[in-house]
Amino acid sequence: MKIKAGFYIGIAVALIVGGSLLVVKGKDAVSQAEMRKQGVLEAEQTTLFYQKSPGSIVEVGVAAGDWVNRGDVLFKVKSAEEGEADVLAVDDGLISRIAVKPGDQVKQGAPMAVLQINNYYTDLYIQESEIQKLKVDQSIGIHFPYLDDPAQATGVVTSISAAPQFANLRMSREKGQADLSMFLVRIAVDSNADLLPGMTAEVRLDEIAD
Repeated sequence: MKIKAGFYIGIAVALIVGGSLLVVKGKDAVSQAEMRKQGVLEAEQTTLFYQKSPGSIVEVGVAAGDWVNRGDVLFKVKSAEEGEADVLAVDDGLISRIAVKPGDQVKQGAPMAVLQINNYYTDLYIQESEIQKLKVDQSIGIHFPYLDDPAQATGVVTSISAAPQFANLRMSREKGQADLSMFLVRIAVDSNADLLPGMTAEVRLDEIAD
């Protein structure tokens, strides 16, 4: 009987210890997940507006998907006042959309094309309890965990603003306990040949010193 009782006690102790380890590991996994904030890498875009006298499009020199450099001729426009004039690229980037075609009439302020500039950023939602780790103009590391050879880039926090539409609901509704506020953090990311818009960008808050 003593042997049998000892056997059951041993099993009970093993279950308690094993359960405790699982709880600790589970808490560690949850903590790590909470410390890793992910967003989508985006590219800044700018719209090119027509700034000259009213006229008609004579020539469209680019197509969606073309890479252009600042100063490249994108369109030729003929107007009664200025004759034929060139419309130039205002920056380096990728043409993501063309809004006009030959023969179209354009006037000042008309959109002509959308240019995707090689400036990347990502938006993250950070809990109120963690927002003190981040400050505007702060440099932080950005990870890209799903690349075959995980890359890291440097980012700079450009803005922090309240995001009232995203509240982190508490699991319990104790008296006087409010939901945690969320903050929208925009981070400018250094461009890199391996990075593309749409990739998952990750910030690990546990790497940032308080």
